[in-house]
Amino acid sequence: MTGKWKIGIAVSVLLLGGCAKANTLPKKNEPLTLVVATDLHYLAPELHDQGERFQRLIEQSDGKLTEESEALVDQFVQEMLQKKPQAVLLSGDLTFNGEKLSHQRLAQKLQVLTEAGIDVWVIPGNHDLNNPSAASFSQAQARSTESVSAAEFAAIYQNLTRHSAISCDPQSLSCLVPLAEDVQLLLIDANRPEDPGVVSEETQRWIETQLEKAQADQQTVLSLSHQNLADHTTMFSSGFTARGAESVRALLDTYDVRVNFSGHMHIQHIQKQDGLTDIATSSLSVAPLHYGVITLDADRTLHYQTESLADPALQSQAKLCFDQTTRRQTQRALEAMELSPQEKAAMVELAVTMNDEIFAGTLTQNAEWILQDPVWGLWQSRGKDLFFGQYLQAMLSEAKSGNNEITIALR
Repeated sequence: MTGKWKIGIAVSVLLLGGCAKANTLPKKNEPLTLVVATDLHYLAPELHDQGERFQRLIEQSDGKLTEESEALVDQFVQEMLQKKPQAVLLSGDLTFNGEKLSHQRLAQKLQVLTEAGIDVWVIPGNHDLNNPSAASFSQAQARSTESVSAAEFAAIYQNLTRHSAISCDPQSLSCLVPLAEDVQLLLIDANRPEDPGVVSEETQRWIETQLEKAQADQQTVLSLSHQNLADHTTMFSSGFTARGAESVRALLDTYDVRVNFSGHMHIQHIQKQDGLTDIATSSLSVAPLHYGVITLDADRTLHYQTESLADPALQSQAKLCFDQTTRRQTQRALEAMELSPQEKAAMVELAVTMNDEIFAGTLTQNAEWILQDPVWGLWQSRGKDLFFGQYLQAMLSEAKSGNNEITIALR
């Protein structure tokens, strides 16, 4: 027996069995409320001391509020306890860099939801498994720390639901799980260590088998992935859309699966391609600290709308962190250019404003104002060859409304 098959069998046993599971599900056609969140990038507090090396990491990062990841997850858990959805769906990059201790601490926090009667379904992201960057930070030092395998990931999170999986793919952490008597969730894992970013042919064959049976059983199926299953924008396709997505979309279309929930990009964006609506929720660890609330009516019409963590202090810190990151990046990019200090400062601040709105999914609301702003003219004439200039231009030219809410008939 190969190592891959041993891992697949071990994972399947954990997810199909685990501890004793309740078999009561919401009834057929009973309205449902779900919550989806992604890219928590949780870092256990024992793994850093807010010291010099950790602060340098934060300054070099992409704007995540990593230093407050403990407070972010605690706030999210409290809001879920108040909302009481039937299930919480977490679509990968649960941890900062796959630290085993971060996975263990996060599972402990999420267990509170399970004990309150809320199922928590998770899949790994590209940061979560066998990550050589897993580290702890102490004063001026960074030291390697233990990460997790696929089997260890499954074992850590196996007791977060009251229901067993219907089926698990022996080749990956993909699973089909029940949400109600007539609703199922297909979790699609594209993060196998041996082929990261790919929905493999073997997994696609497993998906087809599950969808064929679900259709025969008159089930409504939603899907969840970390990588996107649609090409969202010019700047967020390569490296963000799962390889094999085109054939996965064709499979989902064949069996009338109309919506996928994803993450990975950290921006809030909704894109329809080949009959599939891919709803990418922005990162819970990046301003504006979004998660998505999903309601399914009795007729299985789906409504999705973003909400933000309701903690003003965390919101303020997250915006400050993200804006400082954008400022550092654009200041460095403009440093060598022959522009006046006033022109550089104005270009930086416009970039900050635009990047805030890109990640919040609201850029289109101010598109006309931006196009008429003389500072945007500077970006077009003087900054067009810079990466940040190309990024802003692409996002503005492709900006559209409707990234924060959508209604989709699932039948």
